[in-house]
Amino acid sequence: MEYRKVLYFLMLCIIILTVLVLYLFFPLLSLSAPHKDSRPVPSITIINQSGEINKHSGTYIVTGTVQNTGTTAIVKIYLVATTYDANGTLLGSTYDTLTNVNPGERASFRIETWPYYQGYRVAQYSLVPDFSYVPALPGKGDYYIPSPESTLKPAI
Repeated sequence: MEYRKVLYFLMLCIIILTVLVLYLFFPLLSLSAPHKDSRPVPSITIINQSGEINKHSGTYIVTGTVQNTGTTAIVKIYLVATTYDANGTLLGSTYDTLTNVNPGERASFRIETWPYYQGYRVAQYSLVPDFSYVPALPGKGDYYIPSPESTLKPAI
């Protein structure tokens, strides 16, 4: 009879331990699993772009048009232009801000690239849409280095 009491006690302990482990383990699983965001992902396509040196200021300027190819309005987007010299050395980055671009709509942009007044140094540039905050570095003004997936365009 004593044997049965010990067996019942052990079974009760195993059940309690199992419940505790499941209670503690499943919330951790839900925290570590990626949550699916039901919001539409913004999408922008650069329709055309070109760059040239402004004859009056000497600054290299990138202009063009983008289109919202997503299914949601884009409240704010930054188009980040990063310039490089002939050796591929980073010269700097600047951006233009576009706001309230509805699905299917197009918007024009004009970016005076860094370094200002030294457009002759620009040999190539990249143009990247960025939906996040573009930080300003102290003493540099509006300056941002985009992620490496940008595509380099030769300066014309």
